Amino acid sequence: MTERNEKHGALHRAVDKAADTVGGMVGRASANTAGSHSAGSFVESAALGDMYEIAAGKVALQHARSEKVKEAAGMMVEDHTASTERLRAALQASETPDLPGLPDSIDAGRKSLLDHLQATPAEAFDRMYVDQQVLAHKETVDLMTGYRDAGDDPALRSYAAETAEVVERHLAHMEQLKADFDRGGVR
Repeated sequence: MTERNEKHGALHRAVDKAADTVGGMVGRASANTAGSHSAGSFVESAALGDMYEIAAGKVALQHARSEKVKEAAGMMVEDHTASTERLRAALQASETPDLPGLPDSIDAGRKSLLDHLQATPAEAFDRMYVDQQVLAHKETVDLMTGYRDAGDDPALRSYAAETAEVVERHLAHMEQLKADFDRGGVR
C-alpha cells in the first residue's frame, strides 16, 4: 500500500468514526424522546438495536483478532437474540392496540455502522467494534431506562426494566474493554 493510500485509508476511517459518533448522539437523543414514551417507537428502536447488535456481533466473530473481543461479540449475539424473543413475547402481551410488528430490516443509520465496521482494516477492527458497542449500548440504556420509567405499555415497561439490567452490564463490559485498549492491554 502506498503512503498516499495509507493516508487516505486513515482519513476515511477517521471520517467513519466521526460519523458513527454523531450517529450515536442522534440515536441517544431519539432514545430519550419518542422511544422513551411511545410503545410503537420503543418497539421499533429496541428491535433495530437488537438487529444491529446481532449483525455487528457476527461480523466481530469473523474478524476480531482478540479473544476477549470475540467473547464479547458472542455474548452480544446470544443476549440480543434472547432480547428479541423477549420483545416479541412482550409485544404479544401488550395491551396497546395496533402496535406494528418487529421491523424486517435494519435502518440506514445502523446499516452505516455495519458498513463502517466491515470496511475497517484488520489491525483497527477490534477497537472500532468496541467503540461502536459503547455508543450503541449507551443509546440502548437510555432507551430502556427511559421507557421503563415513562413508557405507556405495562408489558413493554416490564421488558424494558429487565433488558435495561442486561444492557447496563454490556455497557460496563464494553467500557472496560475500551479502557483496556487505551492501556494497551487487549490482545
